[in-house]
This record gives sequence, C-alpha cells and structure tokens, in this order.
Amino acid sequence: MDDVKKKVLLDLFVSPWVIVPMVGGLSAWMLSWGMDGSTTLNMIGLAGVLAGMGIQASRLIFGIEDLTKKAHTYVTEQEKLEQEQKLDQLMVRLKKDEDPRSEECLKRLRTLHASLALEPPQGHTATMFREKVDKLFLAAVRQLERSLELWEKSRRLPGNTSRLLLTERKKAVDEVVLTVNHLSRTVEQYHAFQLKDSDDELAKLREELDRTIEVARRTEEVIDALDSPRQYDDAEYER
Repeated sequence: MDDVKKKVLLDLFVSPWVIVPMVGGLSAWMLSWGMDGSTTLNMIGLAGVLAGMGIQASRLIFGIEDLTKKAHTYVTEQEKLEQEQKLDQLMVRLKKDEDPRSEECLKRLRTLHASLALEPPQGHTATMFREKVDKLFLAAVRQLERSLELWEKSRRLPGNTSRLLLTERKKAVDEVVLTVNHLSRTVEQYHAFQLKDSDDELAKLREELDRTIEVARRTEEVIDALDSPRQYDDAEYER
C-alpha cells in the first residue's frame, strides 16, 4: 500500500468527526453496563455509534476524491521536506571534501530545481521535460554523493590507490560541473520557450536532456566500478 492510500485511510477512519461520536457512544454503553442497564444511555450510545458510522460512510462516498487530493498533497510535501533535509546533510558533508566545485554544483542544482517548481508545466511536452529534469537532478545528486564517498575512502587508503581514487573523483566532479552547466542553459531556454508556447523547441530540449542523462548514467557506472570491492580490499590498505 502506497503512502497516499495510507493517508486516505488514516483520514477516513481516524477523523475526529468519526471518532468523537463513536467514542461517545461506546462510553455511554460502558456507563449503561456499569449501571446495570440504562435505556437512555443505551439510546445515546447507539446514536453516537450510528452517527460516527454515518459520517464515515458519507466521507467515503462523497469525500473520497477530496481526501485523496489532500493526501497526495501531504505526501508530496513530506517527500519534498525529506529530500531537502537530505540535501542539507549532503551540503554539510561536501564542505569538507576540499573541492569547492562540488558544493557549488549542489547549490546550483537546488536553485535550478526550485526555479522550475515555481511554475507548473503547461502541456504534455513541458510535463515530460520536467520529468527529465527531475531525473537528471537526481542523477547529478547521486554523482555528488558517490564522488564524496570516493573522497572519504581515499583518505583511508595509502599511496597509489588513494591517488587513483582522487583522480577519478576529480573526473566525476568535472562531469557534474558539465551536467549542471548544461542543465542551467537548458532551463533558461525552457523558460523562454514556455513564454513562446513552443512544443517543438521543448521537445528538442527534452532530447538533449536524454543524452545528458545517458552521459550521467555512464559516469555513475564508472564510479560504481571504481568503488567495487573487486578493485581493492579496504582491510588490506587500512592504516
């Protein structure tokens, strides 16, 4: 069950509008039982339980669409918050890697991504373009994370192995810089074409992003290969 469905069910069954009358009704029944039976309390209890069930049924029938929209908005906001927290943590770590470019790349990536979030896409082509941007954004962030892991590992290894990792790590950051520069130009063109409502130009930009994403994917594979246990054994080189 995905998070949106969980949120819908939670709002449906744990709403105060449902719980309060049902709890009140059950409490009345408990009091009636403690008093060896009371017609008045039994009726109040029945009314409370039926009211809660009725409200729940009406929300299920007439309010499910609204509940789903609210749940989707809530889950989306939570995911954004979690992503921002992770990016904040990554920024703190990148400040220690002795390469200011990585930190600057992450700042620019976040700025570009935020600038697009301010304007909802208009039309299918623009929506597809935004999906490609999101994919490239995540790929670039992963590259920064993996490059940081290489730097951290290089500090634990001596001699040639450390230099090899640092060299390849620099190449990885170089690729991220190129990716961010390309993404920056593409986003600028996207905003311009949005004003012109030019689907053909947006489609070309989307194709360019596809090629950039493929380059990012290959770079990520190279980094993964370098970090593979087959390349070296940490225990062998630990100081």
